[in-house]
Amino acid sequence: MLDTQSSLIIGSGTAQDTVLETSRRRRSATEQIPGQASSNAVMLLTFPYASEGVIQSDLNYSVILECLASSITPKPVLHWTLNGEPYRTGSMLIIRKLSWEQLGTYVCTAKNSQGQYSSYPVTLSLPQDNVDPTDAEPIEPDPVLSVSGGAAISLLLAGNIGAVMLIGGIGFTIVHSIRTNRQRIRMCC
Repeated sequence: MLDTQSSLIIGSGTAQDTVLETSRRRRSATEQIPGQASSNAVMLLTFPYASEGVIQSDLNYSVILECLASSITPKPVLHWTLNGEPYRTGSMLIIRKLSWEQLGTYVCTAKNSQGQYSSYPVTLSLPQDNVDPTDAEPIEPDPVLSVSGGAAISLLLAGNIGAVMLIGGIGFTIVHSIRTNRQRIRMCC
């Protein structure tokens, strides 16, 4: 099937049973793509899910890309590219904390003695908020609470009584602890 940019997309099937139809004439896929494997030989599994080839994730979140090339024999070596530059090797690419440097387009390439097979590109980007901009409203500072008169005197008095009780409780606990230890020593010796 042809997409909106007139690029060929082969969904399923092999080069032998896929036929391209153009306005001029029919031709087989082997004529159109000589010596190339179908692009669905290498598949990508992603977390979060890739919608239309795009994964949206916030920074510092994990992203997992897994390259599946089990139908290719002999077993290929899997290479990853980021924005067209070599990135890493292996079947699984785990990004534990996404950073600005890791945003871009990833492609998995499977290479063996029979050829080279590439996955569809997947672009990793930050989520786009679909919110209409609003006018900023000025923020008023919180009002300062003031206490005066009888309320201020009562608050000071309650605070002082609380401090005296706290210090008295600590003192009582220390004195009681010392007495208990002296009694244990007398009983023991």
